[in-house]
Amino acid sequence: MNFDGVQETARLCEMHGVRVVATRTDVTNTAEVDKMVSGAVEQLGSVDALFNNAGIFFNAGLNGIHDMSDQDWERMIAICLTGVFKVSRAVLAYWVREQRGGAIINAASISALIAFTRSAHYCAAKAGVAALTRCTALEYGPLGVRCNAIAPGIIQTEMTKPALSDPATMADWMRRIPLKRLGQPEDVADVVVWLASDEARYVTGDTILIDGGWMLE
Repeated sequence: MNFDGVQETARLCEMHGVRVVATRTDVTNTAEVDKMVSGAVEQLGSVDALFNNAGIFFNAGLNGIHDMSDQDWERMIAICLTGVFKVSRAVLAYWVREQRGGAIINAASISALIAFTRSAHYCAAKAGVAALTRCTALEYGPLGVRCNAIAPGIIQTEMTKPALSDPATMADWMRRIPLKRLGQPEDVADVVVWLASDEARYVTGDTILIDGGWMLE
């Protein structure tokens, strides 16, 4: 986790008059997750929106499902899917107690919708996130909870930097993207902010593509 980056973002938000509480939480640890959510309520007064964005990616050395270890599979599912479930559960429990609604945005991926070689663990986790999103929207809609997922394509981040350094991979990706550019973090953030806002008050249960047109093929 890039906690230095978290603290820098918090500092920038505070410069604009936004109160921020930065914490380090292991989303696979139920006790830590519950403490994070209760701490947010205690320090900020409420939880109005949740963005489940914790995630990892790795496939170096993997040739396919046949040589994927239990540890590889379980680590990916624990962080990218079960982590989303645990944080959502804690926030939903708070909203149920308070009898109020809110907005949840889950980070899925185009990998939830299409297959990539050597990435079955990641694709399965993200497909699970999309399914969990729909179930959450259905079950908690009557309480006023909206739940949506985002499905980014290739976004220029530290996580994608190793792949972007390979000219062949970069050329293949650019061929697949009609807008002919990589996505930037701001492209994702703008959609997340919109989904969390009242402007998206009638949008729920959806998985929104942020892929520059990759999925049009």
